[in-house]
Parts: sequence; C-alpha cells; structure tokens
Amino acid sequence: MMSTPKRILAVDDDPAIVELLRVILSNEGYEVITADSGEAAYEIAVKQSPDLAIVDVNLPKMDGYALCRQLRQNAVTSLLPIIMLTAHGDVGDRIKGFEAGADDFLLKPFEPKELAYRARNLLARANAFPPDASKNRQRGHIIAVFGAKGGVGKTTIAVNLAITLKRKANKKVVLVDADLSFGDIGVQLNLPIVRSILDLANRAEEIDQELVEQVLTQHDSGIRVLLSPYNRERGELVTGDHIRKILEVLVEHYDYVIVDNHSAYDDRTLTSLERANVILLVVTPEIGPLMNTNYFMEIAEQLGIQLKKLQIVLNRANSNVGIEPREIERSLRQRIDFRIQTGGASVVQSVNQGKPIALHQPNHPFALQIQQIADALVKKLN
Repeated sequence: MMSTPKRILAVDDDPAIVELLRVILSNEGYEVITADSGEAAYEIAVKQSPDLAIVDVNLPKMDGYALCRQLRQNAVTSLLPIIMLTAHGDVGDRIKGFEAGADDFLLKPFEPKELAYRARNLLARANAFPPDASKNRQRGHIIAVFGAKGGVGKTTIAVNLAITLKRKANKKVVLVDADLSFGDIGVQLNLPIVRSILDLANRAEEIDQELVEQVLTQHDSGIRVLLSPYNRERGELVTGDHIRKILEVLVEHYDYVIVDNHSAYDDRTLTSLERANVILLVVTPEIGPLMNTNYFMEIAEQLGIQLKKLQIVLNRANSNVGIEPREIERSLRQRIDFRIQTGGASVVQSVNQGKPIALHQPNHPFALQIQQIADALVKKLN
C-alpha cells in the first residue's frame, strides 16, 4: 500500500516563485498547496494541517514573521515545521525569524537540491518519533544534575554525561534544560531554540508522548533535547507541575533522563530532585560553592530529598586553591563520589564552539572522567 505523500504549504506573493516551489517539491513526491499572502496561508494551515510550510519573509500586509508568530500561537499549528525564504542573509534577520518560530532559513535564490534537502530533513526531524514500547519496557531513570551555586560547571557535565551515556550504553537518552533562568544547553550543543519546554507548558493538558516528541530537538550525537525558552522571562510560565508531567512522560519512553537544574530551591527544581533516581551534586573547591552546598546538605531532607540519592561530584578537583578534598568531605559529612580534573582550554573551547568534548574529543582526560561517571551510573541503576 502506498503511503500518503507529505503535504507542503508554499507561501509567496511572487507567482513565479510559487510555481518554482510547486515544481521542485512535486518532483520530490510531495503534495503542494499554495498561498500568496500571510492571511490566506494562515487559514489554509489551520484548515488543511500541512506537514511543512515554506514561507517568504516579504509578504503583503502580514509578513512572514507575523505569520510565523500566529502559527505558533495556534494550538493546531504550533508545532508546524517552517522554513523561511529570504533575500537577505543578515544575521539579525535570521535571529528575528528564529524568535518568531522559524525552524530553518533558505536564502534566495536557492538551489532546488538544497530546498529539497532542507524540506526532507525538517520533515524527518518532525516525524522522528520513537516506537511506543512503553508497555514492554521498564521505566527509565532520572539523573538530576544540580549545583547549589552557579558557575560550578554542572551544565557542561550534564551535556557530556548525556552524550557519553548514549555512546557507552546505546540507550535512549534525553537531556532536559530545566535551568529556566540561565540554561545554556542550546549553546553548548549549538542548537537553535525554536521549540522549548514552554511549548509544553502552554499545552499542559495535552502533554503526552507525541506532543513531547514534537517539541524535543534531535542532536547529532543521537540524544534528544528539551530546550529552555529563548526569552528567559517567559520561563516563569513553567511550573513544578509542568516539570512533573514532562518527567512522567519521558521516564516511560527513555532509558536515561538527564535534567540540568537551576541553582535555586524553587518548586520546579525541587520537583526534579524529588523524582530523580540519582542526584549529581556538583561542587568546586571554592568557599562560595562549598558554603552553599553545605547549606543544601543541611536542609535537603526538610525539602523532601533523600540523602542516599546524592552523589558528590568535585569539579576542578586539581585547582590547587588551598581547599583539599578531605576538607570538603568533612564539611559536607559525605564522601566525594567522583572527581573531575580541570579540563583547561579544550573544555572552554568546546563549550564556546558548541562541540561537546565527549563527542569530538572522546579521549580527552575530561571526557574520560565523564565516562567513569557514566559507567558507575549504568552499574548502579541497572
């Protein structure tokens, strides 16, 4: 039985461009519907539910940016993949488009092969749902990464740990950026923030596997990523209840759910820590982080967090700043489970370039120490 062809909405006020899009996409086996204005495109998208939209920026009255925003605000079309066509290659225009909700950009004049490739790639990403085998598999494990003070390297550890678990265990791994104020997982993975956890919060009553999968972003390493919002102030719209619902779905369909948390004791962070199977508590040999971590240890049980779930990770263990590991253990009244040496310029460059060191330099000492943590967690949780 032949499968139904994917339907693509092509939007441009230039009849010649519309016809070119129609010919290229039809030759690739797609069904093409067209519109010559933003208003018409919006009505068609809502009524006919296309699988992809290709939208020109310069449209009369309602331009491509406004159309994109309207599509994202409608529950029916909020997850529609969108490629924007533009005659301008300015970075500012691209950022404006991504903020409006575009998934990809294509510069005019475009090559037919590139257009077909981008359409095919975006459709594949949008439909990359893992098979639902939840009835025949065990629940996954939640690994929360937390630092009682910012700047201790928890996000870098979370990113590289997720990639390492994927490579070492060959399991389904999802990385959640739950640091809604300062999260930069998107930066460290070089992923544009088009869809984020906010898309789930806005449709809280509909949160299920299919919706979550549409919002997740695929990374080249094979992990799936739930990004934090581009506009940080909108992160306040995400509640602890949203986090709970999202984790409940993810743990049913992924083997490892890595959650990078905000360094605060708000309801969202506490929800993540309470539901975690393991909490990697990251600390550095500095007085500020140590004082905050010591306070966290004192109040953890009052917050509903079981101390037996805590695994202490001493980052930058070889900093030689005058605070020895044994002093840290005595202060926290708990042994250090993992030590990570300072990664140096290589780790800093990997973060700045969006190229995780565990993926691009797997034999670097930092990456090897992350592997040790991954091995220990796999052994502990299986």
